Amino acid sequence: PRECRSAIRAFGLALFAIGFAAVAAAASAAPAHGQQRARVLSEEPRVEFMPGILDPGQVDALRDLAKSIGFDAVDESTGATNGGDQLCVLNISYPPPLGDAAAAAEPGWAAARALVQSAAAWARLPESAAAPPVVTRWEPWTRGSRLNRTGLLHLDGRLRPRHRRTVLVYLSGNAGEDENRAGVGGVLPRAVEEGLTVFPCVETDDMGEAEATRRRKMCARAHRQVRYAHDKLRTLHEEGLALPPSKQLAFLEEHPELLKLPRVQADGSRPTDWQWTAAHDAVPASAGAEGVGELFQLAEDMCRGIVGGLRVAPASGAALMMEAASPKLVQDWSLWHTGCSPSGGHVRRWTVQLFFHGAVPKSRRKEAKLEAPADSDCIAASSV
Repeated sequence: PRECRSAIRAFGLALFAIGFAAVAAAASAAPAHGQQRARVLSEEPRVEFMPGILDPGQVDALRDLAKSIGFDAVDESTGATNGGDQLCVLNISYPPPLGDAAAAAEPGWAAARALVQSAAAWARLPESAAAPPVVTRWEPWTRGSRLNRTGLLHLDGRLRPRHRRTVLVYLSGNAGEDENRAGVGGVLPRAVEEGLTVFPCVETDDMGEAEATRRRKMCARAHRQVRYAHDKLRTLHEEGLALPPSKQLAFLEEHPELLKLPRVQADGSRPTDWQWTAAHDAVPASAGAEGVGELFQLAEDMCRGIVGGLRVAPASGAALMMEAASPKLVQDWSLWHTGCSPSGGHVRRWTVQLFFHGAVPKSRRKEAKLEAPADSDCIAASSV
């Protein structure tokens, strides 16, 4: 009967769709040529771990290249990287002249180009969407020191309004596969000493429901509080722009906090400084937003191996891929994370970061037109 034929045809189409989806999912998870298969550490937020995106020779070449170019100091206002003590930007398109050392540096540039290609394939984004790779290194932390071991606790959309995905590659560390299989709940002491990457907001299988709920609330509130502070500065900035030019300098002197507002970018968008420090932990609920709790201290305790959660041990040549934002570039508030300094007695911790941007949604383009910079007045020029 016609009804039976229609039902059979519909059933066949359904099976085809299921099979196609399975093949597509397998293809998206498949490693690029020469790489091992990525392992999912967290579904939501999406965090993947790949044991060997670089071979030992490529690791050495990248480290040697960065040393030949030279490093710059990192502070909380640095936007090229998130955390670490020193950085070196590898501008593949316009490599700096190295004189007689140019030939010796070529293996490093070849490794950098290969890394961008492999990382783009893994992130499923075009190579053109990648910012130049940034090599970062951490100085050792001294046991018993009062200084924080954790680096800058942040979201990777920090000062990057178009940020989509991050690939973080380790250029140091001896963690084995077994240590990072334990990384979801806890890692071996030696790996802790070499400096972890910690995600205080990611729920793990060994985490109790009460603790998972506490962390979710803490991290969501931190996201709202940073957004609240940013919006407050924008409102204050607009108030200053509405004043006559003769009164704007006095207004800026009355509100020096406007200097913390990031400058409008060339496309008209204004980035948010998604960072959380020990000073943020101390902000009370009465400051205009909900109290967050000690989120930075939680990350610090994870760095020191005191508490658990998603903690990834460094393994030279291995990498993490993080889904930092949705296709509409909405930042994932649960991906607060930081790198931890290696302890005293260990060599520096090395990484290379690649930040991939996404296309600006139409709604953002309309907002950007409203945010176009007005460089003629001192209030606009003050935002750095």
